[in-house]
Amino acid sequence: MKYLTPAGRNLAVAVTVTLAVTAGTAMAAAPALAAPRAATAVAAEQQTGPFALASGEALYGAGSTGFVTFVRSHDGVNTTWQWRRSADGSATTLPKGAPDFVNPTAATDSDLVAVQTGVSSYRLLDMAGGAPVDIDAGSVGEGAELWEVARDTLVMVRGGNSLHLVSKPASSVVHRQVQGLPADAQIRDLRYSPSGALVVWYEVSGVKHLAVVDLAEAKVVEDRAVPRLYYASQIAISATHLAWSESNPDGSVTLVTAVRGAAGSTRHSTLDTDGGLFASIALLGDWVLSGASERELSAVSLQDGTTVTGLLGGLRNMSASGDGLLAQGSTAEHGKGLYRIAPDGDGRPAVTQVATDGVRTPVAVVDEQVPATAGFGTAGSTAELRWKLNRGDVKVSLKLTHKATGKSWTVGKDLLGTATEAAFAWDGTFTNGTAAYNGAYAWEVDVSPLNGVGGSVTRNGTLQVASGTAPHDYSDSGSPDLLVRDSTGRLASYDVRQFVAHPTEPWERTERGGGWSVYDRLLSAGNLDATPYADVVARDKDGVLWLYPGTGHSLAPRVRVGSGWGVYTTFAAGSDLTGDGRPDLVATDTAGVLWLYKATGDAAKPFEARVRVGGGWNTYDLLTAPGDIGGAKSGDLLARDRDGVLWLYLGKGDGTFAARSKVGDGWKQFRHIVNVGDVDRDGRADLIAESGLPQSTLLHVYKGTGDWKAPFGRGTHLGVVSPYSSPYDAPAPVVF
Repeated sequence: MKYLTPAGRNLAVAVTVTLAVTAGTAMAAAPALAAPRAATAVAAEQQTGPFALASGEALYGAGSTGFVTFVRSHDGVNTTWQWRRSADGSATTLPKGAPDFVNPTAATDSDLVAVQTGVSSYRLLDMAGGAPVDIDAGSVGEGAELWEVARDTLVMVRGGNSLHLVSKPASSVVHRQVQGLPADAQIRDLRYSPSGALVVWYEVSGVKHLAVVDLAEAKVVEDRAVPRLYYASQIAISATHLAWSESNPDGSVTLVTAVRGAAGSTRHSTLDTDGGLFASIALLGDWVLSGASERELSAVSLQDGTTVTGLLGGLRNMSASGDGLLAQGSTAEHGKGLYRIAPDGDGRPAVTQVATDGVRTPVAVVDEQVPATAGFGTAGSTAELRWKLNRGDVKVSLKLTHKATGKSWTVGKDLLGTATEAAFAWDGTFTNGTAAYNGAYAWEVDVSPLNGVGGSVTRNGTLQVASGTAPHDYSDSGSPDLLVRDSTGRLASYDVRQFVAHPTEPWERTERGGGWSVYDRLLSAGNLDATPYADVVARDKDGVLWLYPGTGHSLAPRVRVGSGWGVYTTFAAGSDLTGDGRPDLVATDTAGVLWLYKATGDAAKPFEARVRVGGGWNTYDLLTAPGDIGGAKSGDLLARDRDGVLWLYLGKGDGTFAARSKVGDGWKQFRHIVNVGDVDRDGRADLIAESGLPQSTLLHVYKGTGDWKAPFGRGTHLGVVSPYSSPYDAPAPVVF
């Protein structure tokens, strides 16, 4: 297929853009495709110097009074095409062509744009204001592609080996096949020049050729074998010369020209193609210009071999434009931009800047909207932070940092073209996905031009996060944490929001200290003292119960609750069973009696004297107090029997319970079932269950439904081995 330059011709976009010669073409109106929409309109008399291209805007092809550019989207899927007027930079957005039609092409010396409207139909849009014309090229045959436009003629290739000319000089379509190309020729590229000539690069039997086509007669009038034609070379033609580049045995690439109609060729300078870069080549009067992609553009005189170097640096696209050229590159004086190259008074190539490569206006923030306080206690809650800028084509970076710990959330985005508002929605997590802590945050937003011109600006401020507390929250984030004691006796916590939302990513482990192996029972007890933070209750092997008050981000030194707790086999804590707003504790003794310990709110004496609930509880080997499951605003109790059946005891709010109801069987597989709280912030209590071997501990999440008849949905396996397991040693880790 046609050789495409690396700077845009390989884009997969639903539009075919082609520039054509306007001379004498009669345009007939057709309703198939809407006219282009003017994006900006700046009067020529208002233009005081080079205008600015949008960030990422690239030259595609040039006409006599304007040129076509494209801006590719970040995802590479959508591309915006524009026609820009050379005089003032006013831009007209080009309409998208028929779906699934791609391969845009561009000619050199016109103000026509061709948009493909169907399998074989095209519309020519006159960017100078004339009426459009539709051309049906169906007579060329299936698989034909538009490669170029020469005067009023579509130059099309079918099957890669036959060349066709299609025009519509009046009301009828004229189709001519070019004669003189071998039947087995494989067409690689072709170029049309303002001189009215067409040159075709084709291969036959492994040999490369350049053929000159007479458009009026639709036949090849000159054929030249060029076996060493560089595979990534542009080809060029003028009224008097051909130009191309050739590969040498040593791997270098040399610029070559030839006089049309004469034998032989002239070899010029070596091109810096660095082993594969595209070689841009153009003919301008008595000069040939050449340069590799992102390298220097130079010129060589066809008369005496004089060389002019450094016309442009960082060369990108180059296209003929009327009696001159347009090229994207840079100069030491003006930097990156779009430049016109035309003969000066002495006929030598001269460079004039047409457009800057991006906005030059100094960056400024014109409006700022940042909340003073944010909370993330409910599902979907976000904090909206917005900055309005005076210009686009900038990169905006935002960082929020928790002042007490230094943990942060960072985000950034590019504002392209006319977009000037940077809006960020913070979901209340740090960059690694853990829930953001309560407290003061410093924010910093940095705005910098994508083209490096216009300076940068930084704004700073503060906001307060107040997400509240949760019964299982040990990080002061309002989000529950899972506490884990491993086989070495070390205690750690994991943010539940992180590993539920990101089960396949590394989980953050927060160390809580060692020495916890002295305890045979550990309970997340909720808030038992006067602080708002969750506490921990631990029973040692002598039957003494200890309270570890929570401080928000850590645990305070332990407080002795009392002895005699060794008579209990199962415990459950963290749920308000008595309706006073404090989390209570229940325990089953060796005789199977369930006892209630009502919370006092005093760390020195956290529980009142025990109250007997009832007997027969030795049928259960696990208890957990999940909070309100039944919807009655009082704490409930879950109990698993020795057959693995889970039962629900709805709390009455006075420390007693209604008759049990069956939740379901199959719960025997779990070592621990944790009343973790609300993992997804939907207002319902959830469970985390642990299963597996010590070396392959797995977590499962059971989300609450709010319906006591079916209190939990199907369990969700997190799909990963818990990161807290000690390798292959016993005992298994304890989660609570």
